[in-house]
Amino acid sequence: MLPFFLASILLFKDQDVTGAVKLPVPAVQYRMNVASATSAPWVNANGWLIQRSPGRKVFYDLPKGAAELAMAEAHAYSADAIVKIAPEDEVAYAKMNAFLQQAGPAGPQLGNIAVMDDGSVQAGEGINLLHRKNLLYRMVSAPDSKADLNIKADKGISNPLDFAAGVREKLTDDKRLIRVYGSAIVLANLTGDGNHLKLHLINYGKKPIDGLRIRLRGSYVVRRVSSYETTESKVDDFITRDGGTEFSIPRVGIYTVIDLEPK
Repeated sequence: MLPFFLASILLFKDQDVTGAVKLPVPAVQYRMNVASATSAPWVNANGWLIQRSPGRKVFYDLPKGAAELAMAEAHAYSADAIVKIAPEDEVAYAKMNAFLQQAGPAGPQLGNIAVMDDGSVQAGEGINLLHRKNLLYRMVSAPDSKADLNIKADKGISNPLDFAAGVREKLTDDKRLIRVYGSAIVLANLTGDGNHLKLHLINYGKKPIDGLRIRLRGSYVVRRVSSYETTESKVDDFITRDGGTEFSIPRVGIYTVIDLEPK
């Protein structure tokens, strides 16, 4: 079996996917907001399902145009994935695969919230909301003394939004590992070890996001910015203050990987 932090993304060629976790197509759905009569984005993201299924293969059955986003997601969460793509996406698959090789393995999952999961549907809905709110966590089987917060996700969760809001309040914003400003459809993940970290930014929308602002807890230097869409990527307005590191990214496409080192 591959190490849990080394992604394997294979094309579907009649492999037996029995027992694999079938993942929904990653995308953004726009739902009517009854309070404001506007379309509110709902991100169909699968990082939480990958984290919830350590050691298991995952399977994407993808429509035309979805290959690149699914591959980015699988890589960011070190999935052992099989992707079934439309014939029209073979070039896109090859291009993204080359980018992932250049970006390098994600590394171990980082998160300062330890989640004990009872495996219920209700727990899954709560964990999904943590994921969508960029509250970084690790799945554990017992309380972790090194975590900033230990929580139970179980069938007693009646409102996932309230659950996620409660976790954020208990953690406090000062202890959040990452905060993303400027978009509700860019999800972040942080992987690595004490000497080398990778910040993964996945844009689930169809259009690039301009001027995304990031705040990381702790002091870091940026060593490399890798963007799927361009070879000339950078960060702007870099500053360290109040126990955190902040910078802006001029344009965020499907997938951006930022290599960091602690000061």
